[in-house]
Amino acid sequence: MKIAVIDLGTNTFKLLIAEISRRGQLVPLFKDKIPVKLGEGGINNNEISHTPFLRGINAMKFHKQNIDKFNVDKIYAFATSAIRSAKNGKRFVKKIEAETGIEVKIISGAKEAELIYYGVRQAHPMGKKRHLVMDIGGGSTEFIIANEKKYFGNRVLIWVRHAFWSV
Repeated sequence: MKIAVIDLGTNTFKLLIAEISRRGQLVPLFKDKIPVKLGEGGINNNEISHTPFLRGINAMKFHKQNIDKFNVDKIYAFATSAIRSAKNGKRFVKKIEAETGIEVKIISGAKEAELIYYGVRQAHPMGKKRHLVMDIGGGSTEFIIANEKKYFGNRVLIWVRHAFWSV
C-alpha cells in the first residue's frame, strides 16, 4: 500500500510518499517541500492573504501531480498553525479539496505536538528518560515531553502580533 502524507505548515508544504511493507515498515519513495509563506501579508490579521492563498493552492496542485505519478492509495493531509488560526482557513481548505480532491484536516496544536512526537520517536531512539522535543514552526512552537513509550503532553506557544501566547 502506498500512502502520501502532506504537512501544510505556515511556511512550507511538505510531501512524503511511502510504501508500507508487508512487515508494516514505512519505506520512503519520494519527498518534496514547497515554500508557501502563508503568513506573508496577513498573519497579524489572522488571515491568509491573496498571494499566499494562491501559492498554497498551486503547491497542493503540484503535490497532487506527484501523488498521482506514484499511484498512491491513501492521502493524509494535515493543516497546522497558519490555517488553523486564519479566519479564511476553512475556505482555504475547501478550495484545496475542490481543486485537487485532497481532503485536508485542520488539527489542533495538541494534535500537532502528538504527531511530531511520533515522527521524532520513529527517527531517533529516545530511551526511558524523558526528553524535551521542540518543533519551531512558522506560526507556533510546540514543546513536547516524552520518552520512547509515552507522550506526556505539551505546551504550544503561538506568535501573535509581536507577543507570545502560551496555550
